[in-house]
Amino acid sequence: MWPFRKTTDQNSGNTRRVERLGARIAESKRLRPLSLDPDLIAVAMERTRRRTVAGLWFFLALGLSFTTTGVQAFLAGDATSDDPVWWAAWTVEPMFAGLLILLLNFEAVILAHGVEPGHHWWTRIKRVLLGTTLFMNVIPQLDPARFQLGSLAVHLIIPVVVYGLAEVIPVIQARSRQVVMQGYADAAEHDSPAETREVVAQPAPAPATQEAPMPTAVPAEPVKRGPRLPAHVVDALKRARDQAAEEGRGFAPVDVQQVVKVPDAMAAAIHADLITT
Repeated sequence: MWPFRKTTDQNSGNTRRVERLGARIAESKRLRPLSLDPDLIAVAMERTRRRTVAGLWFFLALGLSFTTTGVQAFLAGDATSDDPVWWAAWTVEPMFAGLLILLLNFEAVILAHGVEPGHHWWTRIKRVLLGTTLFMNVIPQLDPARFQLGSLAVHLIIPVVVYGLAEVIPVIQARSRQVVMQGYADAAEHDSPAETREVVAQPAPAPATQEAPMPTAVPAEPVKRGPRLPAHVVDALKRARDQAAEEGRGFAPVDVQQVVKVPDAMAAAIHADLITT
């Protein structure tokens, strides 16, 4: 009986391979909407961002620790360990590195909220700190008595790499936030259409001696509202609206698009909500 039954199943096409593929297709159909969920995208993006930034900070710290020896050799010169200058020279590069890390940390936080430093001295300070480190690392290697091409290349490349990491870390923070906000905006556009409400006009009370007319409901024009946004996005939009009022300028849909990347129609709807609240 078993061989005959197996042949019948094969003739009908219901084989084990077909069943396995069908199960995978069914699983894929259930996974697809979950993979597009904005909250899942935000969690995955945040996990990736933390791992990436933590690794970059680790290698940035290693690079700065290497450049400390070059700076100390440049500042100490021929001084020995008995000279206080020899010990003080070890503190210069950690001071530069500490200032740089504080600036980068603050820049990463404000960029994660869509705010840029917006001052020319911000970039100048970073360039001065890293340019000074590069200069003090390269000059001692040019001494003919200790010149080595490999040592010169390492002391030249590592400060440049450190500067590149210093510029990339804030960009990673900002781009990660942009991915999360774009996912929320897309979900709000597709899942939360413009809501409408009906305003029912109440009839005026009739005198007691007259027969009260039948009440009639007069539907008003539907009022379009903007999409539902996360609470932190709404707070950022309100801050932008209040800042525009403090600066004495009008709050426009363009200001909305500077906070969250949404289409023009959605920006106009969000703008209308913020103006009426």
